[in-house]
Amino acid sequence: MPKENAVNYTPRVVDDTVVNEAGVRELKQVNGTMYAGGAIHKVLNSARTHTYTRHNLFSFDPGNGHVTEWAPNADGDVYAIEPSADHRYLYIGGDFDTFDGVPANNLVRYDLQQSHVDAGFSFPVNTNRVSDLQLVGNQLFVSGNFTGGIVAVDPSTGAPNSYFNNVQATGNQSGFTTRIYRFALNPAQTQMVVIGSFTAIGGQPRQQVALINLGISPSVSPWYSSLWDLSCSASWRWYSQDVDWSPDGSTFAVVTTGGPSAAVKLCDSASLWHPTAAPNQQPIWVNHSGGDTFHSVNVTNRAVFVSGHFRWLDNPAGRDDAGPGAKVREGIGAIDPTTGKAKAWNPFKSIEGGKGGYRLYFTGRGLWVGHFEKYLGTGPRGHEVHQGVGLLPF
Repeated sequence: MPKENAVNYTPRVVDDTVVNEAGVRELKQVNGTMYAGGAIHKVLNSARTHTYTRHNLFSFDPGNGHVTEWAPNADGDVYAIEPSADHRYLYIGGDFDTFDGVPANNLVRYDLQQSHVDAGFSFPVNTNRVSDLQLVGNQLFVSGNFTGGIVAVDPSTGAPNSYFNNVQATGNQSGFTTRIYRFALNPAQTQMVVIGSFTAIGGQPRQQVALINLGISPSVSPWYSSLWDLSCSASWRWYSQDVDWSPDGSTFAVVTTGGPSAAVKLCDSASLWHPTAAPNQQPIWVNHSGGDTFHSVNVTNRAVFVSGHFRWLDNPAGRDDAGPGAKVREGIGAIDPTTGKAKAWNPFKSIEGGKGGYRLYFTGRGLWVGHFEKYLGTGPRGHEVHQGVGLLPF
């Protein structure tokens, strides 16, 4: 398990008059450099002796926290970063209309060798946001707020192909357009879970979560649970927030928002599932926060790590308060993958900003946390300042 005391050398992503709720949504290490994306304008070194202006992206040395000179300009939030197979390029997706002053349709391929956007790559899909990316073989999978929710494109040109034509998302949860917010492939890359705002995938009724069989021609798996048809808060009909597979591909976890609700629902919960090819599925377990949001999940052999702006785990009876048996776990926690109960690990992540933790990312150094608040980890002097990003080391 990672330590509860965060390292002291990570840079800080701080609020200012340009971005008054600054934070990190994405982290990706490539060739010994950590790339961070999110809502970013002002970055400080750990000693607070240098200030760097950055436009929703920056990079730093993960071994000492030194901020690099890399300073591209995305004019909106960054949600996803994915390296090319040879690590020369970064695919960068988000909410931006321009990138380094060049018109961009929420997705670019950035040439790290030449330090500019690759003019030969263009994403022609009409979209309001690109929210997730993954390079799979000779295709780049792209999800977001656009018709169908997911598309495969040529990694060199950005040209879409027909790979996902039979598994397009349609319909929407009340108040939200059709979207596939995030997706996760199993380790064998034979199945993919998609989450977001839709009422059907490939013409088959599905809400919040669906399982897709990959291969030469993707198809919708019979896997489904009617629990995902239940509504949460009226303002959060679309409530699935993140998904991740176990290392052996035998289970996957989904985390949600949704507001306080009866424990029979999956609102504000983390749940673990088998990818069984049959309807009427039930979760292996559900862990409720009692009315607070989960934004991110990372599944390992040791634990299901979760982050967001929750205050408790093991709290099915809570309604914005601590019910019987609730465990205090502010902003970050770990759940036993077998029992579904909170583990003792309790590093603390503050929740004063309200947005929470959006990225849990393991490297050989430990667990990196991308978030929007001020404090992370419990050290000898109590809670420590690690604005926007922190590392809980092994």
